[in-house]
Amino acid sequence: FRGIEFLERDPALRPQIWQYPNNQRDQVVRAYLHLGPIQPLLKKYKPSGPKGHRRRFQYIWFIQFPSWLEYSESSARAYYFFCFLCSRNIKKRGGFDVFTAQGFDTWKKVNDGKKCAFLIHVGSEPCSHHNNAVAECQAILNQPNHIENIVEMIKLLAEFNPEIASVVLENAPKVCKYTSPDIQKEILGILAMKVRKHIRDEIGNSKFSILVDETCDVAKREQMAVVFRFVDKDGVLQERFFDLIHVKNTKALTLKMELSSLLSKYSFDVQNLRGQGYDGASNMKGKFNGLQALFLRECPYAYYVHCYAHWLQLALVTAAKDVVPITQFFQKLLFIINTVDSSSKRHDELHDAQMVELARLLAIDELETGQGANQIRPLKRPGETRWGSHLGSVSSLMDMFNPVSSVLQNLAADSTAGTHRADGDTSFKYLTSFEFLFILCLMREIFEITEHLGQALQKKSQDIVNAIWLVKSTKILLEQMRSDDGWETFYLKVFEFCMEHDVVVPNMEETYILRGGRARR
Repeated sequence: FRGIEFLERDPALRPQIWQYPNNQRDQVVRAYLHLGPIQPLLKKYKPSGPKGHRRRFQYIWFIQFPSWLEYSESSARAYYFFCFLCSRNIKKRGGFDVFTAQGFDTWKKVNDGKKCAFLIHVGSEPCSHHNNAVAECQAILNQPNHIENIVEMIKLLAEFNPEIASVVLENAPKVCKYTSPDIQKEILGILAMKVRKHIRDEIGNSKFSILVDETCDVAKREQMAVVFRFVDKDGVLQERFFDLIHVKNTKALTLKMELSSLLSKYSFDVQNLRGQGYDGASNMKGKFNGLQALFLRECPYAYYVHCYAHWLQLALVTAAKDVVPITQFFQKLLFIINTVDSSSKRHDELHDAQMVELARLLAIDELETGQGANQIRPLKRPGETRWGSHLGSVSSLMDMFNPVSSVLQNLAADSTAGTHRADGDTSFKYLTSFEFLFILCLMREIFEITEHLGQALQKKSQDIVNAIWLVKSTKILLEQMRSDDGWETFYLKVFEFCMEHDVVVPNMEETYILRGGRARR
């Protein structure tokens, strides 16, 4: 590589990246990235296409796609900058050479709405070919900074350890600098092997349990995390993350084969398996063909346990979904949160509104002062798989009722976009309706009762007797809510909340008509 000044700039004439020697490619890519895409401004671009339907490249496309769209004056075609920089041998890349080597000139496919060829190429997925190329180019640009960080870290370690100082950087034997990414990954792999060997020695021939969960990473690859739970030689209960395994799919048989292979590789005896901890998916807990059933056939003492805190969360969410008004409530709740928190401007408005509300409450002695008290907080979103998130969501909305109302009113009145005004008005109507506030208070009451049980079930030191007692006490508290005294106490809380925030409370003695039903009181 002779230097940046010798690079061919014309996309149709420049050599492909894969044609450079391996040890020069990163330098060439980095040089092109510093130069940027070639985007000539011409009075007229050459037409292309069949006679009678000839079209031209439009300069406005550079404005729409400024970071990666290129044009060659010699071929009158468009090229994709990042894809060129990350291209491999065209014989192995299918049709991607159209964007990197041959060029694109089917202009009628550009001004085609959602079917625009440029937009289709970019893709909507984070791991599309285009987005992967952008990420790869960014990594190449950051590589010098990464190496500098590694060097500074090595210098710091050398200052505190003379033995390290004697074998690193200037004192390193020959070219053993250990700054190459490949070498660093190899070192990390060696360290991981040593950690796994240490965990294996800790377990020895003792009985153990496995905890397994799987998820899909950003590259859309299924990954399975494996954790061992065991009692060490000192009688202390330990949990050790052991490995992260790529699996082709999440079928029970596939997971069983991968786990068996892992156990065999590290000489674990499956007959020592005493417990299995998975989620509640059918491929894991299936009675006949689930992962737990497959292991039970080999070891009848490998009992399956579904996390009881997770079980409680799923039970609450499922029960709520079976009640139509509750389902509608959470849909409205999420709509309100999205409306308020969907832009940085509204987020700042909510922050300012909270400051005003806190000042008002402190002035009338409604709040106590102290270190860490009265913190400014954002609205929280409910998540089905996040313990306590529903309680956090309804509690945050109740605590910030006035600031949220203020933001929604301003949005409905002052926004320049019609859709934003409509969203603000709809959200405000939801928020200030008695039915919504009634369910909001009800959900907070229920979740506060079940939260204690959920937190207790997550404790590592929890014993079965205490857990059973907590379940019974939680059931008693929920049943008390359904009694006449419990109902009157709860309704009084709702009434006071509505009065405090100027929400109209309907007369419960009036006659009302259910949709499609008879008049009732």
